[in-house]
Amino acid sequence: MKNIAPGFILAAAILFCTLTTANAQYYNTGIGVRLGGLTSGITVKHFVNSSAAIEGIASFGYRAFVLTGLYEKHNNIANANGLTWLYGGGAHLGFFRYGGYYYVYKYHGNHYYYVEREGDNAVIGGLDLILGMDYKFNNAPLNISLDLKPIIDFYDGASGYFDGAISFRFVF
Repeated sequence: MKNIAPGFILAAAILFCTLTTANAQYYNTGIGVRLGGLTSGITVKHFVNSSAAIEGIASFGYRAFVLTGLYEKHNNIANANGLTWLYGGGAHLGFFRYGGYYYVYKYHGNHYYYVEREGDNAVIGGLDLILGMDYKFNNAPLNISLDLKPIIDFYDGASGYFDGAISFRFVF
């Protein structure tokens, strides 16, 4: 796990914000599944106006549950009916249960020793960015999207991750 410079992510987000166009909406609400690396689960996206949407993601993992909320700007792609590119950001809150026993190595004087501990629970908050493409099939209530989602967790310092996913939604 590598730390990501928050300044780099902020600069990238500002750059994408300067490239906006409007009138990107092709549906009102979509509900479906997100198949990704770190954030796989259920996704709900709702447009709040013609070019902006909010997305909620409920991710399930081994002894983990993460709720993510995103605000996304959608922009038309010329000569590609139904296809938009999107960018945005938001936050997440994760609930983790570490099972079994694990060892914590500590340094004392001139030697290391370990302490055996029973599994702990953790609640971790963080920030998310998103950059991707969204396609609404013509004459069908289906949507597919592909995105990259950098994540910063704040737990014992800041740690950064990159997540990518494909989402399939039923839209209405």
